[in-house]
Order: sequence, then C-alpha cells, then structure tokens
Amino acid sequence: YVSRVGKVAQKNAVLVEILVSLGAVPYVKTNSPQTVMWSETMNNLFGRTSSPFNRSFTSSGSSGGEGSLVGFRGSPLGIGTDIGGSIRSPAAYAGLYGLRSSYGRLPFAGIDDAADGQNSIKTVAGPLTTSIEGVKILVKSVIQQQPWLKDPLAARKPWNEEEYKLIDRNRGERLCFAIMWNDEITFPHPPITRALEMAKSALVKAGHRVIDWKPLKHIELSRCWDDIVYSGLADEAKIDIELSGEPLIEHMALEGQTPESYRKLPAESKSAYEVWQAQKRQRTLREEYLQHWNETVSSTGTGRAVDGIIAPVSHSAGMPHGKNYLYDYTDVWNVLDYPALTIPVGKVDSRVDKKVPRDTFFNSRDKKVYEAYNPDVWNNAPIVVQLVGRTLEEEAVVAMSEIVDAALKSAAVDFKQ
Repeated sequence: YVSRVGKVAQKNAVLVEILVSLGAVPYVKTNSPQTVMWSETMNNLFGRTSSPFNRSFTSSGSSGGEGSLVGFRGSPLGIGTDIGGSIRSPAAYAGLYGLRSSYGRLPFAGIDDAADGQNSIKTVAGPLTTSIEGVKILVKSVIQQQPWLKDPLAARKPWNEEEYKLIDRNRGERLCFAIMWNDEITFPHPPITRALEMAKSALVKAGHRVIDWKPLKHIELSRCWDDIVYSGLADEAKIDIELSGEPLIEHMALEGQTPESYRKLPAESKSAYEVWQAQKRQRTLREEYLQHWNETVSSTGTGRAVDGIIAPVSHSAGMPHGKNYLYDYTDVWNVLDYPALTIPVGKVDSRVDKKVPRDTFFNSRDKKVYEAYNPDVWNNAPIVVQLVGRTLEEEAVVAMSEIVDAALKSAAVDFKQ
C-alpha cells in the first residue's frame, strides 16, 4: 500500500533476527502485490513483477518478487509468506523449492500480515530456495534456535532428527506415496500431468509404492478458505487504500467497480456469526480429511497410512499476466494446516506436452482452463509438484521431498541446466 511508504519497522521480525544471528545477510527487499493477498505481484509503487523465465508470464504472488529474485539466482534463498499458496506458487512458477510449514514451526512474530487478526487460517513464513538442501538448512537452523522463546505463537517443537530420518517409516526404505492427479475442480494442463507421471515412475523405480489419491471435498475446502480469509479483507483494504487515495488495481477490485474477473475481493466483510460458521466448517473438514487419510492404511501395503501426497501446485506451469486467479491446488492445504514443499521436475516441452482432446469437464472453470492451454505459449516454463504431509510433520516432509528429488534426478530428469 502507498499509505505504508516510509513506515520503517522499529525492530526486526523474530525470523529475521534469528537468521541474522546465524550469519544471513538481508540485502534487498522484493515486490509484493497491493493487499499482499493476491496471486499476481503488482502494486502502485513498483509496478509488476514478471516470471524470471518469461516476461509475459506472472511471477505469481504474493511472494512473487522473492520468487523471481531467487529464480534469477539473485539470491540462493529467500523468505516468503503463505496463507493460500503465496510461497509455493511463486516457487513453482520460478522452478524452485518452497516450503509452506504448519503454523508455528517457524516464527511469524513481527512480520506484517494482511490477514492480521484472522486466526483460523494463519499466514506462515518459509523459504524459497534453489535446492532442497537449502530448505532443510533454513528450517532446521531456525528451529534449533528455540523460536518459541521469542514468539509466543511458535510451536514448542524442537527439530526431531528421528522424524527426519523417517525412523517410524522403515527409515524411508519403502514409502507409499499417493498421487493426486486432479482436485475434481480443474484438470491440470498436460505438462503438470506429465510431471506427476515422471514422479510416479521415478519413485516406483526407486522401490517405493505409489497409489492414487482421491481428493476429499476440495471445492468445499476452497470455499471455506474464501469465507475465512476474505472475511474482513474488504474493510482492511478500504482503510489502507483510502489513507493515500491510491487506486485499487483492477484485478483486485471490489465487486461492481470493474469488469469481470474470476475472483475479486468481497464487497463487504462478513459478520462474526458468518465467520463462526465458516470456522465450524473448517474444523469439520479437517476432521473428515484426517479420517480420509487414516483410512488409506488398507491400501498402502506398508502397514501405515499414506506417507505423503504428491499433487499439482497449480493447474498450469505458470500463467500469463492478469490470468492467475485460481489457487485451489494450494489453498486447501492451508485450510487443513498441512505442510507442503514444492519440487521442480522439469520444463514444458511443446513437442511433448500437446493439448489432449477432452469432451467432459468438471465445471465451466475447468473448461476455461482447458481452452486457455497452448503448448507453444507455455514452452520452457518450469513444471513443479508439491509434496504434502500431515500437520507439524515438517521433518518428514523435508526428508520425503529429498527422496522424491533424488529419485527424479537418478531417473535422469534434467531440470537444472
């Protein structure tokens, strides 16, 4: 927001304080969107941030500036925030590793939050890096500094080396992963499906078991996210915008003010009662998803439930500017508070990733997504998947992501040039 120009923080956020104490050198700030709540990085101060691979494509958001910086190799590691995909989407669009942890594993105190005061689906901070090793180094190093002594909402959960070594999962020797091929809302573009197929093939070759994941009520989860996260955003945005008089950027406009778009800010904030009902739905959905995951024990062949889910980060390998309205593949995991880590797989190849004829669609949105795909437009864009674990399983998610990453590389997937 223009109204916040010149308002310098009086002290570092706890995460920054810890990183500096460990030798990190914060040397630049990166761009974020107006409202800090959108999947395209654009504001009235610094303008638009583009993909490091294609200037006609968005960097996504809200951590789009950080994603582009690290994607350009302007830094080996950066920090983003994520309430609905704002670490994972920029990481995916820049071909990076990015972790959305469960709330509390990494400290958040002192970080400016567009959803401050909304405590049901909380914003988290996490790394965007050029390597899976970078994710582990940051997460382990920060947690070892006991952030719960500086942030009252940080989880008092020390780094657990046994969980990282997957001791209770046969030391990672034979894991069972589940592939979510689509979320029954939108079907991914061909490069994303190919990335999932490559991950499956590599893991099977490495001796792991791979089964299909049946998405449970993902459209309800996504609607629940909207109802909670956007519950007070209309008033929050109006206040900040009116302080300076800056215009609201078109693709984030309030209903009735601008032309049509897939998603807009709500025109009015919700009542306390409406928020309570949404929070009740969230709790019920979390209970149902927990049971759904537990029931996979009968299908894995390991005596355990599924170890991790491998899913798209988006229906597409990036998006042209002004078109990045959909984040159903990321926000559901925020509602459930599941940690998720992005893993680069390859790049779009227009010779391979041809458009596949389809006659049936989940809905009108799915049809629009299908019609928008042109392999020549997306050629050479990064393709990335995400590995999802259960709440507060960051150590296991990092370890399993290392296994997936190593399997892909040993299967001769040449992503890094």
